[in-house]
Amino acid sequence: MFLRKSMTAAAGGLVAALALVAGCSSVPLTDAHQIMNKTVESMKTVKSLHFELTASGEFEFGFDTSTPAPSVSASASGSGSASASASASASATDTPVPTASQAATPSIAPTPTSGPATITLNGSTASGDIDLANTAAHIQGTLPGLPDFAGEVIVVKGNAYVRTPGQTQFVLEADTDLALNPADATGGPAALVQTIIQIAADSSLSPQLLGTVQEGGGACYHIQVQATPDVVKAKMGLTGTAVGTSTLDLWIFQDSFRVERMELHTAAPTTSAAIRLILSNYDNIAPINPPPAAQFEIPGLESPTA
Repeated sequence: MFLRKSMTAAAGGLVAALALVAGCSSVPLTDAHQIMNKTVESMKTVKSLHFELTASGEFEFGFDTSTPAPSVSASASGSGSASASASASASATDTPVPTASQAATPSIAPTPTSGPATITLNGSTASGDIDLANTAAHIQGTLPGLPDFAGEVIVVKGNAYVRTPGQTQFVLEADTDLALNPADATGGPAALVQTIIQIAADSSLSPQLLGTVQEGGGACYHIQVQATPDVVKAKMGLTGTAVGTSTLDLWIFQDSFRVERMELHTAAPTTSAAIRLILSNYDNIAPINPPPAAQFEIPGLESPTA
């Protein structure tokens, strides 16, 4: 009887302890900075994921007018200064002495002034899988605001297979030839997402926990942060570039501290944009393989036309 009671008490104590531990681990956090810091660390361990991106509005790129434009020296290379340098280096016996009108200071083009460039985001979409562990990716998308910026790209083992809309064949090239390598963990889309999360986690900002919500993949924290231009410029290395204000909303899984989705709203003096990025299937995407050999062309080895 004593043994039975002891075993019952021990079992009851174990159940109570497990319930206590489970209860403690499931209690939602309330400190937005703590949530963001955990999210930064969790997203660093991502091996692969699926993403869906949509965007609308206009995005403005420009130069910060508070930054002085670099001066142009007379010895700078270029068509105008090159001819001036050539005539100056010629010997006196070979070069006629210039007249007063010819001896004017070398002609230098005026310092260029750059206004902001606006890109239309309406209709922009992108989706695909990124396998950071194996440096592979398969992405399709379009950005109507930039001509010819659309199509499909597969990156596997240093090779990039690219085709534009309407093409049936991929063109094979090195992944280093891509303007943006989607499989690059340090300079591709995954790195950009990591930078955006680090902006939201910056200690100088004030992220707000708006509550917890039930999403398709589980319970999520909803955090909103106002990103100031100075923090954005510092984190993204945009020295000398004008940056507007932006509002970032993040939905973060409570159990894994990985981002379920993010929505970015930007505002410049004359433009505004909305970008939504949905992330899923963490560390569980199918292997990414190159297209069949019959579906891609190697530059220089195309079949001759009849």
